Order: sequence, then structure tokens, then C-alpha cells
Amino acid sequence: MNNMDKAILNAFPLVAVPTSEPLPGHTQCGTRYLVGKAGLMREITLPWIRLVHPVATCDADITLPYGPMESSVEMWCSEVPAELIRQFTADARQALPNEIAAALIWNSTIDVWRYEIRRSLRATPGYVSFEEVRLEDDEHLVVDIHSHGSARAFFSSTDDQDDFGSMKFSVVLGNLDKPTPSSAIRLCVAGRYFPASINELGVLGVVL
Repeated sequence: MNNMDKAILNAFPLVAVPTSEPLPGHTQCGTRYLVGKAGLMREITLPWIRLVHPVATCDADITLPYGPMESSVEMWCSEVPAELIRQFTADARQALPNEIAAALIWNSTIDVWRYEIRRSLRATPGYVSFEEVRLEDDEHLVVDIHSHGSARAFFSSTDDQDDFGSMKFSVVLGNLDKPTPSSAIRLCVAGRYFPASINELGVLGVVL
């Protein structure tokens, strides 16, 4: 095996799922590929989440000689404090009719969240560009949130471009001129999007 292929395999290990014992957990953050009975899965491990999802499945009449593996998600960060969502809602209403953006940041060492508005470089009722926040040691941008002003919440083609390849929850709040805003939320993981949710207690959920 040449050095390039060795480097790729080290960066993205390929692991056969055992048939008679549990799969050893990934000991470091990163991505590895798991070959199981039904096909190929991708496992992504970050300080705040572990996600396993299918990449390719076998035909119905073919099974591979490895162990079973199911899609799963484990949230390792604490619940998002409800006051951070309320703060963004208030700030977004204050910014009407223009859009704004903010970051909800989690510290994995002390288990503390913080809220930071992204400084707008250009903001209109249909667009916002901004200066990215700076993260301190052990901080992770878990929730990327922006507003759609008085328009409904949805993920635009611009949002798709911005979110492509990222690792985060992406949230949009819209209809901020009304008593109850509309919302859209998804989990972005290296080119894939999964429907997500956040309840009144700040618990993040993902539908695989």
C-alpha cells in the first residue's frame, strides 16, 4: 500500500463489524466506515455527538459475512438552555425586517453553553452575511441559527451551500412578525442532512 492510501485509511478507517461481540467504540473524534451484514455505514464522532448512518445497502438477496449494524445517534452535549432560543427570538424581532445570524456554542470541558450574535456584514429582509464567531478552547459550534425576518422558515439554496460539508445543527426562525414564529431545523453532517428537532426543554433530536 502506498503512502497516500495509508494516510487515507488512517484518516478514515474501514472496520468490519464483529459477528459475536460488540463493536469497539471509536476512541477519537473523526470518521470511520463500518462494513456490516447489510452494507456500508458511516460513523461520525464529535465531542458533542456520535452518529451512524447507512452509506450503501446490499441487495435483498445478498448479505455480507459480518455482524449487524443499525443507524443510531447519541447526543453527548447537554440540553440547549431555553433562554438562548428566547434571546435569539428577541434579537431577531429587534432586527426586523432584516435577517440576523447567531451561534449557540457548547464547551465540552465545563458543560456550559453561550450565545453569540454574528456581526452582520450585510443584512436585508432576504439575506444576511456575517463575520464568523471565534471559538475558545474546548468550544464547539453546535447550533447555527439565523432568521428569515417576516418570511416563513425554510432552508434556501444559499443555506444548502453554506451548510454543505459542515457538522452542526442548522436552525431557521421565520414569521417573526407574528406571535408564534415558524421554524426549520436539521442536522448537517459532512454532506448529509437529517430532519431534527428541539423541544421546549432544549433537548435536540434527530430522525435517521
